[in-house]
Amino acid sequence: MFTYRELHTATNGFSDDNKLGEGGFGSVYWGKTSDGLQIAVKKLKAMTSKAEMEFAVEVEVLGRVRHKNLLGLRGYCVGTDQRLIVYDYMPNLSLLSHLHGHFAGDVQLDWKKRMKIAIGSAEGI
Repeated sequence: MFTYRELHTATNGFSDDNKLGEGGFGSVYWGKTSDGLQIAVKKLKAMTSKAEMEFAVEVEVLGRVRHKNLLGLRGYCVGTDQRLIVYDYMPNLSLLSHLHGHFAGDVQLDWKKRMKIAIGSAEGI
């Protein structure tokens, strides 16, 4: 388990400069722990019952599953009004960024490569 203070410090106060992306349940930030470990921290937006359930399921599933095609769960933080999930940092950004985002123009993913990614993702699930 991580403390909120540790994750706040590691992400430079959840700075916009450290923001890697945003999804339906929250934002993901890059961080570096005091011992030099690079991490990605998902910070839930709201404490709704749906978000709370999503948090619990994600921690439970990723805590049990180990696969080369899935991000590793490093830990989590549960405070009175905060829920954060800590993952291994993925330096190549996300699959989404390669398909449609930052690198879409630079990296040409032909159908063969896309199928390999899809099959690898399915194996991970």
